[in-house]
Amino acid sequence: MLSLYRNQLMGMQKKVLLIGSGLMAEAVIDQLLKRSDNFVVVASAHVEDAKKVIQNKERCSAHHLDVTETEELRKFVKNSDIVIAYIPPQFIVPIAKMCAEIGRSMITSQYTFPEIRALEEECKKKGIIMLNEIGLDPGIDHLATVKVRDEVYAKGGKIIEYESWCGGVPSPEFCDNPFGYKFSWSPFAAIRNINNDAKYLEKGVQKYIPASELLYSTEIIHVNPSLQMEGYPNRDSLPYQELYGLKDCQKLVRGTLRYQGHCVLMAAMKALGFASEEVIKVDREMSWFEYLLSNIRFESCSSKFLGNHHITQLANTIDQKVFTLAQLETLLTKVFNRVFSQYYYKDKSEEQLYKDAEQITYTLKWMGVFDPKNLILNNVTHVHNFAAHLQTLMNYRQGETDLVAMQHIFKIVYPNDPRVYVKKSTMVKIGHRNGKSAMAITVGVPTAVATQLILDGVIKVTGVHMPNISEINTPLYEELKKEGIYCEEEDY
Repeated sequence: MLSLYRNQLMGMQKKVLLIGSGLMAEAVIDQLLKRSDNFVVVASAHVEDAKKVIQNKERCSAHHLDVTETEELRKFVKNSDIVIAYIPPQFIVPIAKMCAEIGRSMITSQYTFPEIRALEEECKKKGIIMLNEIGLDPGIDHLATVKVRDEVYAKGGKIIEYESWCGGVPSPEFCDNPFGYKFSWSPFAAIRNINNDAKYLEKGVQKYIPASELLYSTEIIHVNPSLQMEGYPNRDSLPYQELYGLKDCQKLVRGTLRYQGHCVLMAAMKALGFASEEVIKVDREMSWFEYLLSNIRFESCSSKFLGNHHITQLANTIDQKVFTLAQLETLLTKVFNRVFSQYYYKDKSEEQLYKDAEQITYTLKWMGVFDPKNLILNNVTHVHNFAAHLQTLMNYRQGETDLVAMQHIFKIVYPNDPRVYVKKSTMVKIGHRNGKSAMAITVGVPTAVATQLILDGVIKVTGVHMPNISEINTPLYEELKKEGIYCEEEDY
């Protein structure tokens, strides 16, 4: 019956407006163009990127669009059948309001903002859906979680613990920098995420981790026998107890995965001020060496944690001819006074601290901090400057692939059974060499498939939603399995 309905729609071309032309856009476009009755209009502030992403593709066009120009946005939305918003978070709400006003359904991979939730009644009156959080994380995580939840509840069981972990990293063979990370999505957003506080549930008690301690609050996650990663809590997990209907949970945490060693090294960079939201204001060109020295100018020049011989040893590993040994020793002393004052290091011996100092020194060398030709950006925030610099060092090169890892861990009990059952729901995806990244596929394909199901009338619900109800999740998960995008489940 479903296939018959879809066949009836064939030949009635649907115009899909994709606002944005970033790293995930091509996966969305290619998935939508599998259907000959779709035409994709890519509208972007970066029209050259839009033209590039549709190159050699049929049934699509590229246009310039500044979403802050209300009347231009109105024209594009009005001339479409459905809208996909793949654009920075600060622009999502105006697009959603325009879609609600005109009566066009909107799909986005962004989290559901309160301002969009406020459009619930207007969307229902117009018979449209605002489907948010439909990508990888958020997105596939919701689908996999709700699937297990529904199956457990159908058997009368309870989920007493729930963990959800997800991250995108380079494939192991291309993990060739100190951070063990490369950018498969916005560098600025990826770095800025380390400034978030975190909340989660542990033994029925709400826990809070301030941003200053976030990257030191890691645990080892055994994704599979060949892949162990470190995870740290991601933002506020507490609302998901209600959103997922996990009323019996005593532990509930959603977190980010990285290769081991990433977090403590990134925390050191954060301690040095690189992730600050303060705007850099300098009246002359400034090298990274001078910038770092000015960031930590109030630290003592007397080493508090390492012996002077250790500082000298580290300074002698820096191969450059501009700064004197004394200048390098001064900078390194200030660096380690700042970094090692963090609580994470308080119980470490000097020898342990020296090993950490070697890794931090190596990372600063790799970043080019001691090269006077490397200049900082002016009139931007510290975090923007840091992200822009890392982007020049940590982008994927031609032929390199990424890895996406997702795992959900459930602890389950059933009536009249004393045992606690553990279920793991895991997905590991590798990107295509010289093709789409795993991140682009696992974000873009779910968005496109959801869009298609709405166009085909399979998803009929209206209002403001995320994928946490069966009317959305069941058909969406079935279609994604056909695309090879799903979590494998194992019982322990």
